[in-house]
Amino acid sequence: MKPRDTESILRVARLYYEKGQSQDQVARVMGTSRSNISRMLSDAKRMGFVQIKIVAPIARHDSLSHQLKKTLGINEVQVIGTDRSETTLTSVGRAAAMVLTRALQPNMTIAISWGRGVEAAIVETQNEAFPGLRVTQLMGGLSSVSSSVSAEELGRTLAQNLHAQFVPLLSPAVVSNSKTRNTLLNESSISQVLEISRESNIALVGIGSRGSPSSEEVLRQFNLSKTLHDSVSRNYAGDISARFYDSQGRAVSAEMDNRVVGLTLEEIADIPLVIGVAAGGEKALGVLGAARAGIIDTLVTDVACATEVLKLITTSKVVRSA
Repeated sequence: MKPRDTESILRVARLYYEKGQSQDQVARVMGTSRSNISRMLSDAKRMGFVQIKIVAPIARHDSLSHQLKKTLGINEVQVIGTDRSETTLTSVGRAAAMVLTRALQPNMTIAISWGRGVEAAIVETQNEAFPGLRVTQLMGGLSSVSSSVSAEELGRTLAQNLHAQFVPLLSPAVVSNSKTRNTLLNESSISQVLEISRESNIALVGIGSRGSPSSEEVLRQFNLSKTLHDSVSRNYAGDISARFYDSQGRAVSAEMDNRVVGLTLEEIADIPLVIGVAAGGEKALGVLGAARAGIIDTLVTDVACATEVLKLITTSKVVRSA
């Protein structure tokens, strides 16, 4: 196709889709027929100049959201239903993206963890343009997980979507011993990024839970002795940014924490707005522990997870009263 033809197709597409002109109006501007404009609009789609995305309305369960918010004591809870046209994780991610963009202001810093929930939110984040935005990581990288859900790769994507500066944390998340961790923390290139992360305005975190594949994969990264591995497996409820905690939100192993390059749970909780993302009933225990520890300010989850959290709370009350 000749360059002039391409320019004409682009102009027609902009007049029709961006300016909102009818095909008759575009035809008069271009000095051609309406049928020709229709053909050029079809060409614009075929050539990838125009991409149409159908976005289903988000189904929020207000009563369940209110109940969970009151029970957990979290500032904001959004319990999301699904549409047949998209997966649960996509719906939850889209709602989390809206929470994130709603909170953005110029010159803010956003720190992220990793995982499918964080990925779902990031890919749904619209290209909002705020001056002075920065994106960074709450933790280093995990070598055995898919690169597409690593904190570094997701950070780059979010920075691109928000036209922001990306400040990577070029370090593994889990190292072999505390001495190695301390050596890395003394490196200015790492300590400076962690300080930026501590001073973040917003954190976007995925919430892991005992028994979920992602949490078990992170646990394997520590290569623990059998005794410690068995103890942690019995006692942990969930994990955020490679930090494992019990059902009350307390750290389960100082030895593990001393091998993580990243913010502690306490440091994450100190960030002004922490948005937690979790989908699936299997994430309930992790959500409960994170809420009890006061780590998350806004929870975006689905009906299955919310229902299971309420069941866990009811069961624990019954056990305590027995």
